[in-house]
Amino acid sequence: MRGLPFENFWAGKRSLSALLVVGVVAFAAGAIGAYLAAKVFLPSPIVREGVGRNDHGEERGGQLEENEEESSQLVLSKGKWSVAGLRIEPVKLSELTGNTWVTGKIALNEDRLAHIYSLVDGQVHEVKVRFGDDVKRGQVLAIIDSKEVGIAKLELYKNCLNAEYAKINSKFMDEINTNTQALILALADRPPLEKIEIMFGGRQLGDNRQQIIRAYANLFKSASDYQRLAPLAEQGVSAGRQVIAAKAQLEADQATFQAVLEQLKFTASQQALLADQQLQQAEQEVAATRSRLYILGYRSKDLKDIDPIQEGEAIAHYEVRAPFDGTVIGKNVVLAERVGQDTEMFQIADLSTLWVQADIYQKDLPKIQQLGDTLQFRTTGLEHVQEARIFYRGDILDPETRAVQLRAIVDNPDRKLKAGMFAEVSLPDGTISDVITVPVAALQEIDGKDVVFVQVGTEVFEKRDVQVGARSDGFVQIRTGLQSGDKAVVAGGFALKSEMLKELMSDD
Repeated sequence: MRGLPFENFWAGKRSLSALLVVGVVAFAAGAIGAYLAAKVFLPSPIVREGVGRNDHGEERGGQLEENEEESSQLVLSKGKWSVAGLRIEPVKLSELTGNTWVTGKIALNEDRLAHIYSLVDGQVHEVKVRFGDDVKRGQVLAIIDSKEVGIAKLELYKNCLNAEYAKINSKFMDEINTNTQALILALADRPPLEKIEIMFGGRQLGDNRQQIIRAYANLFKSASDYQRLAPLAEQGVSAGRQVIAAKAQLEADQATFQAVLEQLKFTASQQALLADQQLQQAEQEVAATRSRLYILGYRSKDLKDIDPIQEGEAIAHYEVRAPFDGTVIGKNVVLAERVGQDTEMFQIADLSTLWVQADIYQKDLPKIQQLGDTLQFRTTGLEHVQEARIFYRGDILDPETRAVQLRAIVDNPDRKLKAGMFAEVSLPDGTISDVITVPVAALQEIDGKDVVFVQVGTEVFEKRDVQVGARSDGFVQIRTGLQSGDKAVVAGGFALKSEMLKELMSDD
C-alpha cells in the first residue's frame, strides 16, 4: 500500500509529458500550414528587366523589383529616337535673367477698330452682313434709301450734261474765232472773192462769214466802179459828179469794211473767251456736286455712268461699306429702320492683330527701360510664352492707380488669342548666376508634377521630378531634381511620357 503514491506520482508525470509532446507537434503542424498557405496565396515578387543605380549612383543591371523606385525608368530603342524627335543635351550651370510676371490683358487693336455710322439720313433698304461675318475692304454692309443722295446724283447728272454742252460750244466758238482771225488777216491783201471762197469755203465762221463777205463784196464793187469811171471822166466821156459819187461810195464801203473787221476781230475773241468761261463754270459745278458725293464715300467709278432712266429708284441708294478687312463684332441695324448721322450701324475689328496691355506701377518703371523692342506674355490655355512688339511705354502716370499703361501689338493670324483675355507680362528682374537651366521644352507634366527625362543608360531613361524656378528666353531654372552633367532630354520628351503612361496602364 505504501508504494501506491509513488506510482501515482510517476503516472501523473507521464501524462504531463504526453500533453507537452502533443502541443509541440500541433504548433509545428500549424507553422508548416501557415507557410504553405503563404506560398500558395501570396504573390511572388514581380521583377522587370532594366538598369538601375546603386546607393553610390552607379549604374547596375539585373532584375529590379517593382516596389523599388526604379519603376520610373523605361527603355526606348534608338530606332525610335528620330521618329520621336529625341534630342539629348548635358545639364550645365548658366546665367538666367529672372523675371516678374505682372497682370495684363488682351485688347482689340484700336488702330484697326471702326465704328461705322451712316453719313446720310434715310431708311435701311437692305442689310448684307450678319454678326460675326468676316468682311473685305469695300464690301457693302448695308444699303440705305436716301433723298439727299438721290438729289445729289440727279444734280450731278444735269451738271454733267451742261458741262458737255459747254464743252462743245467752247470748242465751236474757239474754231470760229480762229477762222475769223485768219480771214481778217487774209483780206488785208484784197484777194478776189473767188479766192476767199476757195480758202474759207469749208471752214466754220458762223455769222461772221456773212458780215465780212458782204462788207468786202461792197468794197470790191465800189473799188471796181471807181476804177472804171475815173479814166472816163478824164477823157470827158462821163460827168465828174459820177466819179465823185463813185469815190464817195468807195470811201464809205472801205470805212464800213474796216469797221466790220475791227468789230468781228474783237467779238470773235470775246465770244470764244465767254464760251470757255461757261465751260469752266459748268465743270466747276460738276466738280462741286461730285465732291459732295465723294464726302459721302462714293468713288469715281461709282459716279461714272449715272443714268436716271436705267437706275430708277436705285439712284437714291446709298451703300455703307467696310473700311478694311475685318470681322463684324457689332451690328445695331435692321431692315426698314430709320438711320441718321448719329446712328452707329456696325463695329468692324481687324482681329489679325491685337494689343497686349499691362498696368506698370511706379516701383516697376525702371524695369520697362530694360525691355527691348519686344515683351513676353502668357495667357491661360496657351502653353507657350509669346512675344509682342512694344509701341508705347507709358508717359503719364494714372493719378488713381499710380501706374502707366504698357502697350504692345501681337500678330494673331490663327485667332487663338481673344480680346478680353487676361494675360501675364514678363518684366526683367535681375540676373541669377550659376544655376541649373534647361529649355522649357524639356519640361513634361505627369500627375500634376513637373518632370524631366534623363538618359541613364544607352537606351534607358529615367523620370526625374523637378522643382522649377525663374524662366527667361525659353529656359527655366531647375531648383531640385537635376545635377550638372545629367543628360537631359530637351526635345521629344512627350514620346517618353507617352511610353511611360502606356507602360503604367499595362501594369495596372
